[in-house]
Amino acid sequence: MMNILFAIMTNRLLWGFVGITALSFIIWVIGPVFSIVDSRPLEPEVNRQISIVLLYIAWGLSNLVPRLYNAWLNRKLMGSLKNDTNASGNPDRKRLTNEDRVLSERFTEAAEMLKKAHFSRAGNHRWMQRFSRQYLYQLPWYVIIGAPGAGKTTALVNSGLQFPLADRFGKAALRGIGGTRNCDWWFTNEAVLLDTAGRYTTQESEQQQDASEWNNFVGLLRKYRGRQPINGVIVTVSVSDLLTQSAQTSREQALSLRQRLMELHEQLGIRFPVYVMVTKTDLLKGFRAYFAKFDKAQRDQVWGFTFPWERSKQADFDLQSAFIQEYALLQQRLDAGLPDTLLQESDAKARAESFLFPQEFAALRPLLADYLDTVFARSNFETQFSPRGIYFASGIQEGLPFDRVMGELNRALLLPQDEAGSSGSWDNVNKESPIPANKGQSFFLKDLLQNVIFKEAGLAGSNRWWELRNRAVLWSGYIALVVGLVIAGLLWITSFGNNKSYLAEVQNKVPKVTDLSKDLQVNNLTDLYALLPFLNGVLTLPESDDFDINHPPITRRMGLYRGGEVSDASMTLYQKSLKQLLMPQVAMLIATWLRNDNGSDADYSYEALKAYQMLYQPKHYDGKFLHAWVVLNIQRNPPQNVTSAQIKQLDWHLMQLLETQIQASPYARDDALVKREQALINQMPLSQRVYGRLKRLLERDDSLRPVSLASLGGPQSELVFSRKSGKSIGDGIPGLFTPEGYWGSFDKNIEAVTASLHDDDQWVLGGQTQSENKQQTDLAVRQLYMADYMRQWDGLLQDITLNSSADLSQRINAARLLSGSNSPLRKLVINLSHYLVLDKAEPAEEKGQDKKEGASASSASNTLQALFHANQAITAASQQQQTPEKSVTAHFAPIIELAQPLEKGGKTIAFDDFLRQIDDLYRYLTAVQDAANSGMPPPAGDSISRLQASAGRLPGSLQNMFTSMAVGASSDTRQRDLDNVRKRINVEVGSFCRQAIAGRYPLSRSGRTEVTPDDLARMFAPGTGLMDSFFRDNLANKVDTTQTSWRFTPGIDGKTLAGGESVLRPFQQAQSIRDAFFANGATTPSFRVTVRTRQIDNDILTMTLDVDGQQLRYSHGPPAVQLVSWPGPGGTSQVRMQLGLADGTSATLVTDGAWALNHFFDNARLSPGSSALSRQADFNVNGHHVTLEFTPNSIRNPFQLPGFSCP
Repeated sequence: MMNILFAIMTNRLLWGFVGITALSFIIWVIGPVFSIVDSRPLEPEVNRQISIVLLYIAWGLSNLVPRLYNAWLNRKLMGSLKNDTNASGNPDRKRLTNEDRVLSERFTEAAEMLKKAHFSRAGNHRWMQRFSRQYLYQLPWYVIIGAPGAGKTTALVNSGLQFPLADRFGKAALRGIGGTRNCDWWFTNEAVLLDTAGRYTTQESEQQQDASEWNNFVGLLRKYRGRQPINGVIVTVSVSDLLTQSAQTSREQALSLRQRLMELHEQLGIRFPVYVMVTKTDLLKGFRAYFAKFDKAQRDQVWGFTFPWERSKQADFDLQSAFIQEYALLQQRLDAGLPDTLLQESDAKARAESFLFPQEFAALRPLLADYLDTVFARSNFETQFSPRGIYFASGIQEGLPFDRVMGELNRALLLPQDEAGSSGSWDNVNKESPIPANKGQSFFLKDLLQNVIFKEAGLAGSNRWWELRNRAVLWSGYIALVVGLVIAGLLWITSFGNNKSYLAEVQNKVPKVTDLSKDLQVNNLTDLYALLPFLNGVLTLPESDDFDINHPPITRRMGLYRGGEVSDASMTLYQKSLKQLLMPQVAMLIATWLRNDNGSDADYSYEALKAYQMLYQPKHYDGKFLHAWVVLNIQRNPPQNVTSAQIKQLDWHLMQLLETQIQASPYARDDALVKREQALINQMPLSQRVYGRLKRLLERDDSLRPVSLASLGGPQSELVFSRKSGKSIGDGIPGLFTPEGYWGSFDKNIEAVTASLHDDDQWVLGGQTQSENKQQTDLAVRQLYMADYMRQWDGLLQDITLNSSADLSQRINAARLLSGSNSPLRKLVINLSHYLVLDKAEPAEEKGQDKKEGASASSASNTLQALFHANQAITAASQQQQTPEKSVTAHFAPIIELAQPLEKGGKTIAFDDFLRQIDDLYRYLTAVQDAANSGMPPPAGDSISRLQASAGRLPGSLQNMFTSMAVGASSDTRQRDLDNVRKRINVEVGSFCRQAIAGRYPLSRSGRTEVTPDDLARMFAPGTGLMDSFFRDNLANKVDTTQTSWRFTPGIDGKTLAGGESVLRPFQQAQSIRDAFFANGATTPSFRVTVRTRQIDNDILTMTLDVDGQQLRYSHGPPAVQLVSWPGPGGTSQVRMQLGLADGTSATLVTDGAWALNHFFDNARLSPGSSALSRQADFNVNGHHVTLEFTPNSIRNPFQLPGFSCP
């Protein structure tokens, strides 16, 4: 009784019903006060009743649907297993034989019996278990695997277990006939046994198909029994396989068993015991004789051994040692029982067989040990598992026993054997007298299954994640229900407190608003901003700093929110304050603005009068206009102490005042003011007022798409165009100033706006509109528009320029884009021709016909005028009807003509000739770049000059663009050429110069190393020298050498290249060196100089100067003069000065080398000579002074060379 009471109290259905009942009570009691915004959906009793009924229905379905689904899932499992659904879709596996169909029907009934058997086990509370989902888990499930013919089915049939289907259908209906085809299901009172086909284990014949069926079978177990797919695995090992198969075959079979066990472990994700059942032990010689005297209880007992469960799971468990130890105990037990068995047996042959059986059993041990060692081999890379136990059994006793012991003895004694390899005596007897079939007895099966395997169903683990998931779902539901109730209660309590606090917060604001109303100076009608604190206070009275009153959080709702009522009351007070306080000031401001108007801006005057008149003529009231007008004037001249935030606040209040309802001025109308303003307005032409209104109206029309440089030039415009003003190319001209804006909006609205203005004039100007001919007004309005049109487009065209290019590559890319098939420049010209033509073109034929009709009409008109003497007014009116649109076309005619086709219907336009100039420039610049990249000088070409010449034939901005391109291309080309020249100088001249010339004497007076004459000739010789030849070949035609400092000739822009002086300076220096050493086109360095004696010391008797064989002698007489050449004829490369002194001694100064004369000159102290070219050299030879004057034969003094730096 207590168990039943406990089961009832812990049943989740009961508590679910209690929870739903409690929730229904809450709905019934608290539902009437629950509100959503201003609605109370649960206030009517019918609504609450419907809600409660729907709640119970939802709860019932939430419990019924999962159970119906679970029942369907169970039927699907049974159907899937009995039909052996193959996921591979092989049609051969879906065919059902007659036996399969019969067996399918039996399995359906077996599933129903399983459910009934399960329900019957629960006893008294069977009615509650019908709602349980666990009947698939009530009985343990075991999978039996083994090789084909291992005796799996035979062992089950003869196990002595009770099968629910046996009484109704017989055992033959439950087992495979002649072997298991796919998988037989055996339903016992204690467990469900899944007898798999042997081919599932070995997978030898059709490996792919067998493996697929096996995996599908395992997958079905995992899918439909996710928590605990199986409770164990029974592995059957046949004695006949152990005794007859070769070692290799036996090992392969064991490996297959190991693989299947590994797959079960990996795919099912649980640990399970593995029971090894050695079948067909009756095939061991002497089995039947030894156990012949056993009764049924003895035959049902367990024969085998079980390993300790916890110990076998450990990594250091030694299966071989444990197996040998336990097997030895079994063998000892057989040996111990042998005497009794022999005494009880009277038949000599049976005694002999009984005596032999323990030896046969012992001989089986090594075979079985090797087999098990392969199946349960330990590896660090695979899941570790061990057998739960090893058991021996026999389902039936039939067939030929194996005499392994006598067979080994016969082979050892070399006794004759038959073809089968058996011994002559014993095996012949066995063959002649095989064991008769005895299917009624089984050995060592029943207790093994019932009392060992089935009792240990709890050893198998379960899928922990499955358990946690289902437990989490169950408890989540309970927790959610409790939490929901708690949260609902807390929300109501919280909402009550929050709304109470909110009302207190609003109540605290009321005194402040009251004080602000008392402080208002109602008589100060010109200060709108003084009202802001009070109006803001009233407007924000219902607001809270803690939440948005329009979207209150759930903690303030739950049917208790009162913000709506507070907001309504506040808004009523706000509207009243606007009308009584703000409206008088607005009316006074409008009157003040009108009174201060001086008439300088007619549009302003008209709008001011219109706003004033509205306040006294309700039928013409326009709240949006009035609001916009007031805000516009407030923003024009705001007070200095007013912030933008205050202006925005005032704008909001004005919108609420003026746009929500019609307002009227509380003051009397000033008729004198109105008449004065009307007179001022009438002084402005009607056409100007019409155009002003049209322009303001259409500039706000979003349907008129603006035109920009980006849209005119296409998607590549940004790559080539920019604006001089710095504006984006996406900024442009309002859509009003386009043909579409003109013809689609402006033209169509002139009449309507004129009429509207005329109608407004009736009440704004009081019917005093100035008289103006309608046609004249129309023409004048259009002319004003055309002037603005041309001004807008001129501004855009003058603002267009080409993007600046940083180098030649960018210039080439720009030229490529501009001259390409999708040229943005061509698109710009074509699109401009569309936008710059406003007069509608007519077909030529229609124009001709119109001319004929016009001539006829003109003739008729002249006739009528002659007949009726029409006055000149008709002619004047006719002349005023000329189209003003043509003025735009004429203004932009030069651009329009560029887009005209050269031939009728042709695609080539006049502007294409100019684009070809850019294309030629692109090709030329590309050639320049290629030449520069290959180190060659730029090719000759006149593309740049032709482009510049073409620019002069283009209008305005196009001319500027072409000119800038020509100038930029010229600059880039010359700069690239200069860069190339620098590189070539460095390679062709600079490298040699730095090795042979730089820092060497005589070009560097301080140089310690001399320049060889050959190197100097190679560098500076005229015509053949590196410097001269390079300059002649690459620079001569580009350099202006007439200047003091050489420079490159200016480009087409009149500017020289920046940095060119540094390139030319070495060549200008080289010219001076060349003139000094290579006069008259000499190929080797030489120079001539006149040497004249000036003064020698008195103690010097004679002075002899020998310049490489050219001697000058002097001994205090007239000055000696000698023209010497260097190098001289002597070939000594030596300069010697020898002094004969008065004391009979001599002094000598000698210099040697290729530049001996220069070195000799360097030993003197120099001073100006008798001419500009000459230099006096004072030589101090051992304290004796000799003064000589050297006059070079050229203005290029070889002794005073200019500084030279390698290029």
